[in-house]
Amino acid sequence: MTEQPTYRVGTIGCGRKGTVHSRSYDLDPRATIVAGADTDQENLDLFCERFNVPGYSSYEEMIEKERIDIALPILPVEPNPEIVIRCARLGVKGIGCEKPMAASLAQADQMVEECRAHNVVLAVGDLDVSLPHYARAREVIDSGLIGQVQTINVMMGSGAQLSGGHIQQFSLTRYFAGGADVAWVIGWVSGDALSDYDQGGAGYIRFVNGVEAFSDRRDTARYGFEVRCTGGTIVSDYRHVQIWKASDDGPLQRAFERVEGAVPETELYEGSKIYDAEGWRVFPRNNATAGALIDALDNGTEPAASGDNGRKALEIGIAMRESHRRGHVPVSCPLADRSMRIVPSASRNFNKKLTRDADAYMAGLRSQKVDPATLQQ
Repeated sequence: MTEQPTYRVGTIGCGRKGTVHSRSYDLDPRATIVAGADTDQENLDLFCERFNVPGYSSYEEMIEKERIDIALPILPVEPNPEIVIRCARLGVKGIGCEKPMAASLAQADQMVEECRAHNVVLAVGDLDVSLPHYARAREVIDSGLIGQVQTINVMMGSGAQLSGGHIQQFSLTRYFAGGADVAWVIGWVSGDALSDYDQGGAGYIRFVNGVEAFSDRRDTARYGFEVRCTGGTIVSDYRHVQIWKASDDGPLQRAFERVEGAVPETELYEGSKIYDAEGWRVFPRNNATAGALIDALDNGTEPAASGDNGRKALEIGIAMRESHRRGHVPVSCPLADRSMRIVPSASRNFNKKLTRDADAYMAGLRSQKVDPATLQQ
């Protein structure tokens, strides 16, 4: 029997989010954290102590010396494109970075193209689309049980960041539209449409396969994500996912019956942020994200939160803003001008420790793992 390979994982950026990602890979029996790299010595020392691994100031030296299979550049947006591209050229098998992957479409294009050229699996973002609940819901659609997808509704989706938080909803929308390309977008933003800085937005997305999606950002009594099919509906309130099948007694006022057991009955983030027996904070979505990249490497596929998805989700946000700039007219995709960008908020674009209170940042980092003995008191 062939032994399952263990992927050697090296983290680049050993701060709060880098630590969370690393713990998720370390929990998967197919992977192990073998090293960390960071120019912040305080963060690096704590990381190396927690994972009992060597630390490097140079990620390039780490990749070479530690024979890294999966590189995790969990970094601010500004340095991310260059380092992802360099990792691909250094010969790793997989790369997992955070969202948004870049500010401009040109940067995102180069990241995807370099990874493809070097046969590297690129995953972008700790995304809901990695959760098994949505994969099971997609399987139900593919089975034909509730018919074909017609319309997707995102209720109070984009908040204040089209390229930040709303990458989650754009990714889910693309996933349930069957991964189809976007034909055109009509949109508007919450602030200055001429600004390149990230802001809230909303709009209409038309996919080439005819699926349409509506995304709003207002606070209403309904909150969540809804996939309407010809014979039923998938409903998520971002806590639970349910599937409802329509009766066959006519096109109007049809009764709906819940399909029991079709998707996990657990909460999407069940157990989130409690402490496990080893004293680590629990992040279920991160665990699913890590597993999805490892699955992709094992199977020769792309994860749902792929690099290509990351750039196309970013493009939807930019197209919504571009529509507003042009007077809310339909904007065709792909966008011809790849220099278009959304500049993320300072805390996403630059080092959070430097843009926020450093002491509060370190307190948050230290709180991710505690002495297990204190949990019994």
